[in-house]
Amino acid sequence: MKKILATLAVLAPSVAFAQSNQINDFNSLTVKLTNIGTTIISILIALGVIYIVWNAVQFIMAADNADKRKEKGQALLYGIVGLFVILSIWGLVAILTGTFSTQNTAPVNQFPQVKTFVTGN
Repeated sequence: MKKILATLAVLAPSVAFAQSNQINDFNSLTVKLTNIGTTIISILIALGVIYIVWNAVQFIMAADNADKRKEKGQALLYGIVGLFVILSIWGLVAILTGTFSTQNTAPVNQFPQVKTFVTGN
């Protein structure tokens, strides 16, 4: 029951904002997916930092136990490597986006326009 309530509490803001962000075309869909991806990356970075800080505190508190100190040291190393991977992928996407000049908006007037001639009587 607690897991269900926690899940509902986390998903409540997305339900509240669902009416204001309607998906009408492909461009609005890509913008919505980009926003979701950015939110997920931000949450993963925050969780990674919390994981590193937690394991650093546990590492310091296990000063007298060598086995636990080694275990927490490995967990701390994995947290740092994981955070590095998340930030590198995020940076690589930013570099590729800047290199290929991609934008979050659809191009305007990309296709030739057909002019119509109206004759008056």
